[in-house]
Amino acid sequence: MSDANVSGCSIAAVRGAITVPRNDAESIVTATARLLTELVRVNRIRPERVVSALFTATPDLDADFPAHAARRLGWNDVPLLCAREIAVPGAMPRVVRVLLTLWSDRPGGRLAPVYLDGAAALRPDLHPAAPGPAASTAPLAPAAGGEPPRRVAIIGLGQIGGSIALALGREEGWRRVGFDIDPATLALARAAGAIDQVADSLAGACADAELAVLAVGVDALPGVIDSAAAALPRGAALIDTGSARAGISEALARAAARGVRAVGGHPIAGGEGRGFAAARADLFERASFALHDSAVEIPGIVMEMIRALGARPIRVSPPDHDQALARTSHLPYMLACALRDLGEGAASRGLSGPGFRDMTRLAGSEPGVATAYCRANATEVAAAWRELRAALDAGIEALGRG
Repeated sequence: MSDANVSGCSIAAVRGAITVPRNDAESIVTATARLLTELVRVNRIRPERVVSALFTATPDLDADFPAHAARRLGWNDVPLLCAREIAVPGAMPRVVRVLLTLWSDRPGGRLAPVYLDGAAALRPDLHPAAPGPAASTAPLAPAAGGEPPRRVAIIGLGQIGGSIALALGREEGWRRVGFDIDPATLALARAAGAIDQVADSLAGACADAELAVLAVGVDALPGVIDSAAAALPRGAALIDTGSARAGISEALARAAARGVRAVGGHPIAGGEGRGFAAARADLFERASFALHDSAVEIPGIVMEMIRALGARPIRVSPPDHDQALARTSHLPYMLACALRDLGEGAASRGLSGPGFRDMTRLAGSEPGVATAYCRANATEVAAAWRELRAALDAGIEALGRG
């Protein structure tokens, strides 16, 4: 924010940002209206003092103008401007930003920026530092009905783990204990209210947990399953979120042998965003949550969690899962990367349109995570590629005959 005197009048400016759950007009306008309302509330701004509003949106938000939110709020006399941001690789997706200028009746006063939902990760300096475990152990109030909250350990707080944590926070009855090997990610998750308690280790997060949710890369999952199973109380439940099953089923069997009710799982949701900044409480709404054949019945607490996410559980064997995901996720990621590399020169000269943007969107995924699940499912990815190549060859040959 800034403050300056122009012709005897004090002019101030304040910024804000919010993430938008989907690229549709209602989502864009609703989220932007909430951001404007919070900026006005926090800074005690009288709407008639707003001089102008400059909105920007990331390139993946093109279904409507964020400025329409100001009109919805009745800012009919305020000059508004919308701009599209530069598409920077790795940038946070679906973000609306606003810069408000206003007549200030508090010369020299400071205005408070407002960064909401996933956009809070853009300004971690605005939030208190995450407290250590000793400062975060106060029990939560009992849930409705007097039942104590269920203690769930969430290991890995990237897009998937962070979204699970945010979704569980919408309901009473869960105490979310989070651990991530990246301290900055832990701090962001705590500042955003995604977790109730910060653990200083995986074992610390799992101690006394009724459920452990493991949301780490598939290359790390077998070892993390072993570590979590060793730390969990006997009879606790465990579920992973792996996008490929190679090596994971064996680790789950080892966990079951320790007395842990281990379940293979994969929430089929997510996007090209990276890390906790891409986490959303509604990420799993109406999404499939694959549950794999296991030696134990699906624990009730696992089904409660899936219901709280808004997801739809489906049972599928690990081989069927990997065959399907190779064709609907893993190979498409590799194709998106190849198309990006093939066409980026033309795109840099303005010779591409929305089709190229849409086809290459997946190439923006976290490369370490995506490469790991493609490698773990290499056999099925190769089979899918042979099928696709045969179909493309037949289509191209048909062009020549046309």
